[in-house]
Parts: sequence; C-alpha cells; structure tokens
Amino acid sequence: METEKKKRIIFAPIAGIVEATIMQPFDTIKVLKQSNQYNGLSATINKKGVRYLYKGLTPFMGQMFVKYGLRFSAFEFLRGNNNTFKSNLCAGIGAGIVESVFITPFELVKTNLQTRNSLTDPVQATRRIIKNNGNLGMFRGFATTALRQSINQGSNFTTYMFLRDKIIKKDEKPSILKITASAMISGSIGPLLNNPFDVIKTRYMNPAYNYNSIYSAFNQILRKEGIGALWKGIHLRLFRVAGGQAVTFCTIEQLMYYSKNYI
Repeated sequence: METEKKKRIIFAPIAGIVEATIMQPFDTIKVLKQSNQYNGLSATINKKGVRYLYKGLTPFMGQMFVKYGLRFSAFEFLRGNNNTFKSNLCAGIGAGIVESVFITPFELVKTNLQTRNSLTDPVQATRRIIKNNGNLGMFRGFATTALRQSINQGSNFTTYMFLRDKIIKKDEKPSILKITASAMISGSIGPLLNNPFDVIKTRYMNPAYNYNSIYSAFNQILRKEGIGALWKGIHLRLFRVAGGQAVTFCTIEQLMYYSKNYI
C-alpha cells in the first residue's frame, strides 16, 4: 500500500502536465466567458489565432505540476491508512486548501495572460502584478481559490475512491473506460457545487475589474448581472474539470499498472 501511495504521488505531477496540455484551450474559453470577454470560438480564432487558446499554458503547466504533486501528497498524508468516506472527504478538503497556497499565484498570472492582450509572457505578467499590488498581490483571490479547491477535492477524491473500489478489482489492468467514467462522475460534483466561487475568483483576478474585495466582486456581479452570472461557464467548466480528471486518473492508473508489471 505504501508503494502504491508513493507511486501515485510521483505520477500525479506528470498527469497534471498531460491534463494541462490537453485542456488549456477549454480553460481559456472558460476564463474569457466568465470575464464577459468571449465573442465565440470562430471570432476568437479569426481575430487572435489558434495559439491564443494556449496563452498562459506555461504557468498553467507549472500550476498543474505543483498542484498535483501537492494534492496527492497532502491527500495521502492526511488520510493515512484509512480509506473510509470520512477520511477521504476530510483529506480531500485539506489537500484542496494546501494546494491553494501554492497555485494562487499561478492562477493569477494565467488569468492575467488570458484576459489582457498587452501581456505576452508570464514574467511580464508577474512583474506587472507585483509592481501594481506588491508581493502579496500575487495571492489575490486566495480565499475563493481555497474554497473552490477544497470543495473540488473533497468531492473528487471521496467519489473517485468509492467508485474505483467498486469497479476495479485488485491487480486488474485498469480499464480506461471504467476510469474515465469514474473520474468524470467524481470531477463533475465540484463544479456543480462551487461554480460561483470560480466566477468570483476569475473576476477578482482579472485586472479589467477593479474590485476592492471578494465581497465587492460578489455584490457587484449579483447587483449588475443577476444570480445567473455566477453560473457562467458551468458547461465549459464541467467539461474542463471532469474531462481533466479523466485524463489525470487514466494517466496515473496506467503508469501505476505498467510500473508494477514491467519495471
């Protein structure tokens, strides 16, 4: 069991990079849509080119590498040798909060790159953020990021581990179909519960919106656009998060199987 935990922790960052590479365009569209800066896929590509959909990929890959390493390390550490509903839920929530401390700066830089045409690379974006808001400005939006991630990982790990134990037998070669189905189900719960926090986070991190606080962002969105605005991008986010979890868990499970049987 300890060997499996260590392998899962090692393979998780690799899976994170694979997920980032595949899912980045959907994340870009989601961010633009939530920021009221999306005019349709064709218009975006015609005006800015296909490469624009991958703008912010470098910080996204860095974020995913760090995030998945921290996520799985924290999850395995916090749950110990337990595999109960309660232990997985608490460990997942804890893992979401831990990873938020480290991914908030990556998320902030990525959002700035995705929403400002004047920014061309992560270094330029980072310098501008620090210049305008100081070093602590790199953690703008931490609270909503932590709320989003704790809900995501609490529901994600709890559901996935439950489904995995039910449909994958010990030492069985992991079925991509079974893993994909389990991961997409587990990955869908978080976005359905926490999309308002994701919208507020995106707006608060977007320099085009000069909000003084998270509460101010929430209040203005609700007052000017209505409660429906808090669910902007939900379809894209469901596809992005659930699909991303399918990519991640398929990568991890396959790497674990082949490392056990062929290395």
